[in-house]
Amino acid sequence: MINASPSKDWQDLQNEVAQIMRESGLVAEVEKKIETVRGPVNIDVYAEDNTQRPPVIYICECKHWRAAIPKTMVHAFRTVAADYGANWGLIISSAGFQAGTHEAARNSNIRLLNWHEFEELFEDR
Repeated sequence: MINASPSKDWQDLQNEVAQIMRESGLVAEVEKKIETVRGPVNIDVYAEDNTQRPPVIYICECKHWRAAIPKTMVHAFRTVAADYGANWGLIISSAGFQAGTHEAARNSNIRLLNWHEFEELFEDR
């Protein structure tokens, strides 16, 4: 594991996600405003892997909630990722995901991750 303890609040979670992505060789920004085909959207963490051609774009939603993430959030985030043209959309949740969320993300470029799953995703890099 890169960081044994999960974050203490939502800002800490965003910063830790960005830090891990930077340490993995990506260019990462916290709280970036992006322009989608439907208008501007604020993204918790935006990252690009410029070692790939064309660059691989990640957008991340970092949720340090007490409650599990509902599937409506997954549907909304899928739309943002598609409208922007991101290669990957990551939802990192400290409280898990409600029933139906994994089905809502199936066959898409959205990954639903807890903190340790997020770490594992970038651990080899």
